[in-house]
Amino acid sequence: MKKTLHSVFFSLSMALATASSTMLYSASCAANDVLLDKVVAVVNEQVILQSELSTKVFEQSQKLAAQNIPVDDIDALRKKVLDSLILEVLQVERAKQIGLNIPDDEINAQMKTIAEQNNMSLLELRNRLNIEQPNGFQKARQTIQQQLLIQKLREVEVISQALVTESEIQNYLKRQHLAKKNVQVRLNHILIALPESATPDQRKEALEKITALQKRLQAGEEFTQLAVRYSNGGKALTGGDLGWMNEEEVPTFFSEAIDGLKIGQVSEIIQSASGFHLVKLADKKDTSQAGLVTEYHLFRFIILSDDADRSRVPNDLMALSQSIHSMQDFQALSAKYPDIPAEVNADSDLGWRSIEKIPSVIREDVTKQAAKTALPPLATDRGWMILYLDDIRELSNAGEDETQKAIQAIRIRKANEMFDLWLRRLKDEAFIQIK
Repeated sequence: MKKTLHSVFFSLSMALATASSTMLYSASCAANDVLLDKVVAVVNEQVILQSELSTKVFEQSQKLAAQNIPVDDIDALRKKVLDSLILEVLQVERAKQIGLNIPDDEINAQMKTIAEQNNMSLLELRNRLNIEQPNGFQKARQTIQQQLLIQKLREVEVISQALVTESEIQNYLKRQHLAKKNVQVRLNHILIALPESATPDQRKEALEKITALQKRLQAGEEFTQLAVRYSNGGKALTGGDLGWMNEEEVPTFFSEAIDGLKIGQVSEIIQSASGFHLVKLADKKDTSQAGLVTEYHLFRFIILSDDADRSRVPNDLMALSQSIHSMQDFQALSAKYPDIPAEVNADSDLGWRSIEKIPSVIREDVTKQAAKTALPPLATDRGWMILYLDDIRELSNAGEDETQKAIQAIRIRKANEMFDLWLRRLKDEAFIQIK
């Protein structure tokens, strides 16, 4: 099912809101409700309010619903969201303690990228987000600032601290040359954490918990739902999704456990310094051709309309898009619609874009499109958009230094191994009181 541009921006707004740790209030927290607000947690010298937690729980449940992960236990989700908020507060606080900051230029560049991915100028993005909610653009900037700050903190305190030896680099390069292929895996993860210097009773209790989860998975329960409810891992609220990783970036204690797994299968119980784990191989792909990047040169033309509806594209507009077979045909649209203000289509050249920089709702259509043709008209909140694909090209990434790539891959693998321990230590060193 195709999404309209409005729904794309709804998803963007939800993503920005969910990632934020600023104290946002839900619409229900009007003047009368604010008086009833209360502190639900104290983190060092900062507080987390009930209104903030309620907003976050709602946003997270909406995000999980969009991923087809039902929320069966709202209390368990609330505890998980509160833990996530506590970790965000601790990470931002730590970043400020060691003097990290994000320059405005970096935030502006990120906002510009978001605008480009949604086929809009920065001014259009500002206006759209401010329509979505009061001061929406400023709140989005604050969210991006915090995301970048936490990312920089992790680079400084986790990734950069992962030491890489010369022998590790040489072994990595040898394996790469012998394998003659690049494989990426996507893993889902459940962690039952252990405290540092865990007692035998604590180890026994954690092992019993992970064993019970293993049996529930074997009985057919959904991995992502159990991860959201029970996992202590940093990605629990995404259903334990660790994202795509090169095989060399997978934590060492996972590598052997997932070797031989078929897509959809779950590993045996894995033990590490951070606790007990279960890992599901969600997907796998060969990226041997990853050295070549395909880029698409797109142009857009907007035909203003108040009632654009994707479910019923007018026949004349469909015929118009199908008649475009050259840049000259595309440029003739301006003459065909002289009443459209020039500024509406002033930035029609969207430039060369890799598939990751094209909005997800049209990626599949673009990859199937031939050069010198136009996509079917797209319904947007401003009217009908005609996207013209002028050319396609492939670029090589082969110039990257192999040694530097090896160092980065090994560092990321080690950082993935250390990350949950690092978060646990942040919590252990803090004063945290749950009200």
